Amino acid sequence: MAKVPIPGTVKTRLQPHLSSDQCAALAKAFLLDAITKSKTVCQNVILAYSPPEKINVLREFLPARNVLIEQTGGDLGQRMCNAFQFAFAQNPDSVVLIGTDSPTFHAEFIESAFDFLESKIDVVLGKTADGGFYLIGLKTLHEKIFERVSWSTAATFAQTAANISRLNLRLRQIPDWYDVDEPADLARLEREFSISAAARKTAAQTYLLLRKS
Repeated sequence: MAKVPIPGTVKTRLQPHLSSDQCAALAKAFLLDAITKSKTVCQNVILAYSPPEKINVLREFLPARNVLIEQTGGDLGQRMCNAFQFAFAQNPDSVVLIGTDSPTFHAEFIESAFDFLESKIDVVLGKTADGGFYLIGLKTLHEKIFERVSWSTAATFAQTAANISRLNLRLRQIPDWYDVDEPADLARLEREFSISAAARKTAAQTYLLLRKS
């Protein structure tokens, strides 16, 4: 799930620490790193993007072989649910959805999510430090997971987990991580790059961009 990296529409909470063009460049690097990371685990990668009228921006820098679908729905929950619906229509055993705002979480977390879903786990979640989640994996689509959730708030993870519990689904969490939304998050990312070779490898495009700035 990603927004098309257009200046003035992405990573806006990093302004004025970064210019709108710098924010767009950062979002583009996040997106490229997310796709690369996903493809180390699974070749069947689908990018659900918004807004739909900006697909040509993606085509300028993404290989033609990438599967692109429009995000549809009134809120983030509906958009995620519809993305899952499209993915499950391809008849996979399970589907894992990630965002692009947590560039340095390890590819092994995606692999672990698939491993859990192959066992007796119904849902996998990766919580973010701000109360959301950076990953959700499903064995089967349950639309009610995405209902009555305050998206992009500190309550997002807790409300989603409560929905899962009400549906009597088996939930497994993978390690917590952090999103890069605010200047303090960007400073944390830069510190992580300074001490972690794994982070520099996992988010190579992002690291190269920040190193140049």
